[in-house]
Amino acid sequence: MELIIIRHGTTWGNLERRFIGTLDVDLAPQGEELARRVGPTLPAVEHIYRSPLKRCRQTAELLWPGVEATVIEELRETDFGPFEGKNHEELKDDPLYRQWLADPDFARMPVGESAEQVVERVSLGLARVAEDAARRGLERAAIVSHGGALMGLLSKYGRPEREYYGWMCPNCGGFRAALDPKTLELTMLEELPGEKPL
Repeated sequence: MELIIIRHGTTWGNLERRFIGTLDVDLAPQGEELARRVGPTLPAVEHIYRSPLKRCRQTAELLWPGVEATVIEELRETDFGPFEGKNHEELKDDPLYRQWLADPDFARMPVGESAEQVVERVSLGLARVAEDAARRGLERAAIVSHGGALMGLLSKYGRPEREYYGWMCPNCGGFRAALDPKTLELTMLEELPGEKPL
C-alpha cells in the first residue's frame, strides 16, 4: 500500500516561528492558499488519516476535497509544554530553553514530550493506520500530520534511513512511500516538496 505523508499547511505560528505543538490553531490565509495550490499536484487517495488538530483537518479538506478522513489521535504534534505559543525571542532568557539549546541532542526536550515519547506515540498511530487501511483494502491513503510528529515517525520507519532532522517536511510537503504492514517500514518512492507560502 502507498501512503502520501504530508505536513499541514502554514499557520501563524509557522510564520512567526513559534512552538505551536498541541495548540489548536487555524491555517493562516497563506496556508490555505498553499494547500489549494499543492493539492492538484498530489496523487489521488482513497482515504485520509489525520491528526485531530484543526490545521490538519483544514489541510486535508483543501488537499483532497470530499475524501473521507479518520482522526488518529496519536498523529498529533509534540507537546512543547511551557514553550507552546512562544518563539525564540520570548524564550531566550528562560533557563530550561537555554539548557535545551545547549544540549548536543537537540531532539531531547527538557519539558513537554521527549522525541522518544513522540516516536512511541506516532508508532502506535502508524500501526492503527496500517490496520485500518488493510481492513478497508486501500491501495493509496494519506497521512496529514505535523513537522515534529512526522520527523519522529520517519526517523524510526523511513527507508533509506536519515537522521532525525533530515525528515523535516515543509508545509504541505512530505513523501510518497510504500508501507510494509508487517514491519511498518516506509520505503520512500518520491519526495513531495510542497511550496513556500505566498
